[in-house]
Amino acid sequence: MNADELVNPKGEAVPGIENRASDCADGAVERAEEHVRTAAAEVRQAGAELEHAEHDLERAEAELEEAEADRHHKVEVTVDRSPKCVEAGEYTVSAFKELVGVAADREIDILKDGALHPLEDNAKIAIHGCEVFVSHARTGGSS
Repeated sequence: MNADELVNPKGEAVPGIENRASDCADGAVERAEEHVRTAAAEVRQAGAELEHAEHDLERAEAELEEAEADRHHKVEVTVDRSPKCVEAGEYTVSAFKELVGVAADREIDILKDGALHPLEDNAKIAIHGCEVFVSHARTGGSS
């Protein structure tokens, strides 16, 4: 019996005890290998999630670019039988009149459903394109 061998209570050498240290090491190796496999699976999962997130980001950026382009999209409207090119969007009537060259002291009407509808200077209008406007001297004022 060598000094590294363990003995049982009867003083006899316990056979195979020298292998137990390697068994413990083998168990640690197996646990470590399992941790490596788990970590590798988590890395693959994270990679897939990252790829998905990058795709979502690209799609969101494209949608943003499209929205920006629409916001600054130039459209044609007709004002007093003259075509005018303006950005689509919402305007106050007074700002729209200035943009298309209608004097502030004139009224402006929009042709809608075959009829002219007067627009108040402080009202808001949405310009989408193809709208038709007619300006004229103010009427109905007090004297």
